[in-house]
Amino acid sequence: MRAESLAMACALATSLAGLSTVRADRSFDVVMTKVAMDAYGLQVVDRAQTPQQFEFGMTANLGWAHKPLRLQLNDINMGRQEAPFTLIEQQVTLDLGFYLGLWDFLSVAAQVPVGVNFYDANAVGDPTVTVLPTTPATTGSTMSTGIYAGQPRQSVSLNTVAIRDPRFALKARFYGGKYFEIGTLLEVTVPLGDKGSFLGDKGFTFQPKLLLGALLSRLHILGSFGAVVREPSALYEPNPTTAQASSPPLRLQVGHELTWGGAITVRLHRVIGLGVEAVGTIPVSGEQVFATGTALGSLYLLPTDKLRFSVSGGGGLFADSPRNASGRVMVGMAYSLLPRAGGLL
Repeated sequence: MRAESLAMACALATSLAGLSTVRADRSFDVVMTKVAMDAYGLQVVDRAQTPQQFEFGMTANLGWAHKPLRLQLNDINMGRQEAPFTLIEQQVTLDLGFYLGLWDFLSVAAQVPVGVNFYDANAVGDPTVTVLPTTPATTGSTMSTGIYAGQPRQSVSLNTVAIRDPRFALKARFYGGKYFEIGTLLEVTVPLGDKGSFLGDKGFTFQPKLLLGALLSRLHILGSFGAVVREPSALYEPNPTTAQASSPPLRLQVGHELTWGGAITVRLHRVIGLGVEAVGTIPVSGEQVFATGTALGSLYLLPTDKLRFSVSGGGGLFADSPRNASGRVMVGMAYSLLPRAGGLL
């Protein structure tokens, strides 16, 4: 009998721990405009063109996003009425990348991304808040507020600055003619980012892409189609009402997704180019999931064949999508020691 009671207690503890973990899940990477893996890509759209053999280069991109994560949550100050919260009010990102051509049709690349989040203090709350005793005879206690509510006691708050998940990619060009190109990009992200602060996925992700391009003199039309294969993440209401206590509402979930991208660029002059880019995702699994889409206009400056600067700005295409930033600005630099003929655009 004692053994059966112990087994039941263990099972109950495991269930409660699992529920707390689910409610506490903050393993979402909210950067929906990841930069291209090498200098031959644009700002956020990769191109099938690969570096030539033994070509080495680097990229650096600084980005700013306005309202990259918005959620419907119960407002504890309004009797737990549901209200919109901008959980992350602003985000600054830095992506440093390196690439190497193995052959004329095959290359590898890696990126180290960093994120800086500015949170809504009311929505985030505090992991532990001391409640003072009401009378000298009573003792104080601690409780969690915001998204920490309903979780085991903790003292570590969300990080403002942290590494995001590093990216590694293999790119192959199947065909590269005068007017058309086709290739693939096979990308893997490693879960080294801060997944407790909305700066990384729960586990590894695999992101294959098909890359297409039509090359019409100074005008290039690019497209990409792919997928994100990942372990799902879910965030439940941290402050449920009494009626919701047994089954808190699911506020956000991310699982497997399809990805798309497209761009049009024109080389106005030897040193100036213009482009319009768009990228997005389409969820294929999960319940409380949302499509994303972002459009950017870009200006490219190419002082030499080896160097390219870019400035891009735009915003989200779906206002009701929690992970779609309402505004985004990106500044980038790409450099190659030995670029292909025609330079980096």
